Amino acid sequence: MSKFNEPAIGAYNGKFSGISTMMRLPHVTDPEGLDIALVGVPYDMGTFVRPGARTAPAQIRDMSRFIRNVNPATGAAPFTLCQVADFGDAPVNPMNIDGTIERVTVFFENLARAGVAPISAGGDHTIPIMILRGMRRAGVLDEPVGMIHVDAHADVLATEGDVFEGVEVNHGTFMRLAVEEGLVDPKRTVQIGLRGSQYSHDANDFAVEAGIRMIYQHEFEEIGSKQTVEEIRHRAGDGPMYFSIDVDGLDPTVCPGTGFPEPGGLTMREMQQILRGCHGLNLIGADVCEVSPALDQSGNTALVAANLMFEQLCILAEAVARRKA
Repeated sequence: MSKFNEPAIGAYNGKFSGISTMMRLPHVTDPEGLDIALVGVPYDMGTFVRPGARTAPAQIRDMSRFIRNVNPATGAAPFTLCQVADFGDAPVNPMNIDGTIERVTVFFENLARAGVAPISAGGDHTIPIMILRGMRRAGVLDEPVGMIHVDAHADVLATEGDVFEGVEVNHGTFMRLAVEEGLVDPKRTVQIGLRGSQYSHDANDFAVEAGIRMIYQHEFEEIGSKQTVEEIRHRAGDGPMYFSIDVDGLDPTVCPGTGFPEPGGLTMREMQQILRGCHGLNLIGADVCEVSPALDQSGNTALVAANLMFEQLCILAEAVARRKA
């Protein structure tokens, strides 16, 4: 018998029955002995247009029933390497945005203090700033982390002025804030899948001037997954990395259930190639954000998100095991 948790697979293999947990792993509330926590962050108060991502963790848990033990493309078997469990949801109160941001930050600070690496299901794409702030408070980020950021949007909108009426923290500003606060090293960061109309020619100048490598979708179509992975690995080196996916980085035919869809995005196959090319990186955490279940009643967007989380888990589990060795 394995000393680690594994998806609950019995002789009957009843994927359709029982209480939904992330990847059919045990739900725990004590981080003691845990290496990786699968966490829900049901927060969508940072969304501009179409809310609904607060209900995503529940649906992703349900669709993660399909996840099994081994990644046949890479050979990764994360549940044989680390103790992984569903750690439930971070505390969210939609009536108190500032209080929620602080509570979610403390939630991830406590996980990090316990030596637990997170993979999170958003929620909108505000949540990485809370996660990274918590990890820094815990002393995990003693240097800015590199980031792999898959998204249709650069999320570097200006935080000053009248656009947000004083609300700095939202899903269009998280990357700018992360760079400005020294959480993310822009020169070790790659953004992939960028596309769609912009407010102005200079809308993403902050990212360019900071040194982020921005791979717009039209460039990705020229260089492909292989060269994209080469650029990621070149920038990442041996330093700590964080992997954040907004599902609107994928094409709406793949992920229709998202708040700000942009046609012409990545296919799931291309996304898998990118993720699998990142094996061996020194990953310290990851998230998948912006699933809005009400906008995709088929559940396919949440199914894609669950599989993306499994691919991230395969990378993270190997990285955690190396650090423990």
